[in-house]
Amino acid sequence: MEPLTFDYESLHLRVDRGVFELFSRGRSEFRVPLRWLGALVYYKKPDRPGQLFIGTVRDSSAALYGTDQAAFWYSTSPEFRVPPGDEPLFRGYFTEVAALVDRRVV
Repeated sequence: MEPLTFDYESLHLRVDRGVFELFSRGRSEFRVPLRWLGALVYYKKPDRPGQLFIGTVRDSSAALYGTDQAAFWYSTSPEFRVPPGDEPLFRGYFTEVAALVDRRVV
């Protein structure tokens, strides 16, 4: 199976053999098994760009995408904002990732 990748601005996301990796500006910033992965684009205001959080969840039965911020054990956030119109791109990618490990998205 080919790695599942997603590129957005200076961000590169990659899933290969059950492991998720986050690369930003050419360096690896985060690596985690899919069973612990959590991701969220958080919007303080609906009409403003949101912040991407990617990390590990406390409970592996938590949603893989759309995870409640309180569900994170650890999270990191790349230095860019996601406009509301681009959130479906992230949701689509993480929906594919969730299907690989039989996890849900919110």
